[in-house]
Amino acid sequence: MEPTLTWLDLTASDRDKMRRVLDLFTEQGTVDEMGLGSLTQLIADDLFPGTSVIQTRLRYVLFVPWLYQSLERKRVTSADVGKAARSAEIGLIESLVRSEDTAGVIGARARGGLTRLPSEVYWPALVHWQFFQHAQNKSWYQRHFSSLVRGGAEMGRADDPGIVWARKPNWHPRLPKPPESFPGEANFALTYDEADFVRGRITERCPGTLLGWLAQEGSSSPAAAFWEDPDVARVPSALAATVELARRFSLHVEGAPLLYNLLLAVRRHAEHGDDEELIESYQAQMAQWAAKEEKEAPFDSGALWAYVARRGGRTPAPQIRFVEAWSRRIGEVGPARAVDDAALRALVEQREIQLKGNRARLANAARLLEWSGSVGVGRNGFRWHRVRQILTDLHRGLES
Repeated sequence: MEPTLTWLDLTASDRDKMRRVLDLFTEQGTVDEMGLGSLTQLIADDLFPGTSVIQTRLRYVLFVPWLYQSLERKRVTSADVGKAARSAEIGLIESLVRSEDTAGVIGARARGGLTRLPSEVYWPALVHWQFFQHAQNKSWYQRHFSSLVRGGAEMGRADDPGIVWARKPNWHPRLPKPPESFPGEANFALTYDEADFVRGRITERCPGTLLGWLAQEGSSSPAAAFWEDPDVARVPSALAATVELARRFSLHVEGAPLLYNLLLAVRRHAEHGDDEELIESYQAQMAQWAAKEEKEAPFDSGALWAYVARRGGRTPAPQIRFVEAWSRRIGEVGPARAVDDAALRALVEQREIQLKGNRARLANAARLLEWSGSVGVGRNGFRWHRVRQILTDLHRGLES
């Protein structure tokens, strides 16, 4: 039976936090099988604030406000705005799939059955980059839609009746106007004015971050990995330290999920006599990882914990113990011997059991059979595969 998730009595804020956790599982190259997702999310948030692993194309940060501004002009009520907004966003799908560039159209397959609307995907960016002028989620906006549209002088705050909100625009006053043909016609190509506005929002709201730097100094051809991008090589020293920490951490822990998948292949071969090719494949991948890791200085886990503390993050004790045990043993035996090291194999197996209990693949024969042959492998890019497209869209607009 497949596991299910049921919403009980959660606030909108609780649901947003839970969705962000679930979104981690959609990113290629995660290390969540070893329970390191909170670390990678903290680094990604620090480097690329407002982004997520399910964002696709940059012009959605304009599409969503344009659709809601249209509903505001129509004076849709709070009771009806949810349904009206959904209808508008589903209609946008049809416009986008008729354009020449359909890569990244949210809902291209699901159409009317889409459950995660673009507005939900991009709302964190709209708030963080202050396209939306209230530091609130979409549910709050829809609940107060009528009052916000009426333009009263002030309104009570939903979660604290003793505090009132001063009246201000819902959307940034300099938000570019949509094309006259929108939403009947839509595409992902930003005009220069649109791209310039978006760049201004990012650089103003994300100072000192890699996203802010690359919005200003980057190009329409970002490198495959951000630590290899020539524009990143010019960042200020404080930001360079964060980039280097991310690069080094990403490489150092890449071996853990590779070893985990190797153990799964070995275990299933022992029990069912298959997966010999997978065993050889993961051994080869471990050797490639070891060759890279051996060229590096020993990983400084203390620098990682200090970084997390400076950012106000919380690191669970089991997570700290796992990373430090992995680093310490790699330092003792060397990366090349990690593939056959009994202590590292035991560490990875114990970590999975600690995280999953009786659903751990290495402890549950049924779960082992369900293994697809690859899970959680690949070097973590901290959302770069998404941010790279966002930056490409931005700078192509600036070049137009």
